[in-house]
Amino acid sequence: MQVQTKNYVDVATRSRKLGHRVPVGIALLPGNFSTAAHAGEFHYHAATPHVRSAWRSVGLEDEGPDPARDMTETGVSVSTSPRPRVSASSPQPLAPSASARVPLVAFFGAGLLGGPEWRLTVALGMVSSVLASHPRCASPRDVRLDVVVERPGDCGFACIEYQGDAFGIVALTREVRRIWAGK
Repeated sequence: MQVQTKNYVDVATRSRKLGHRVPVGIALLPGNFSTAAHAGEFHYHAATPHVRSAWRSVGLEDEGPDPARDMTETGVSVSTSPRPRVSASSPQPLAPSASARVPLVAFFGAGLLGGPEWRLTVALGMVSSVLASHPRCASPRDVRLDVVVERPGDCGFACIEYQGDAFGIVALTREVRRIWAGK
């Protein structure tokens, strides 16, 4: 298991630059969010629709930077209409830009500090569960996950880079809380 924490791009500034809403709570970001020249270059991890579905099943919504992006098997359409609701039991199909080669990127905003504490643990638990149970998306023994954390008080963003067993993901809750505590 490898865990490394680094500084990350300003998610709010980058989202605005790319013309997308700024995530404030829990979100999934494209694996290449920090380097894509424009939103058309976004590449999501293959597990993204499964994680979104798992989060919805426990009452969590992906508040990502691009709510209008409809991931379909035939392509990625960017429209101004709201994303259609998908039942929690049927995940969105994969887009051609979905890949296991980019890390799955989960975002946790400082706004979560004011809400129920269980949300962080449950969100990471659902990520762990999806990556452990969907071998098509990743090898459960060798997952790549980046956890982007907004530091409170306009102090920037950190990225916890994790590579290891899917079952070790929930333990990252401690690392996220350390970042929120300013450590």
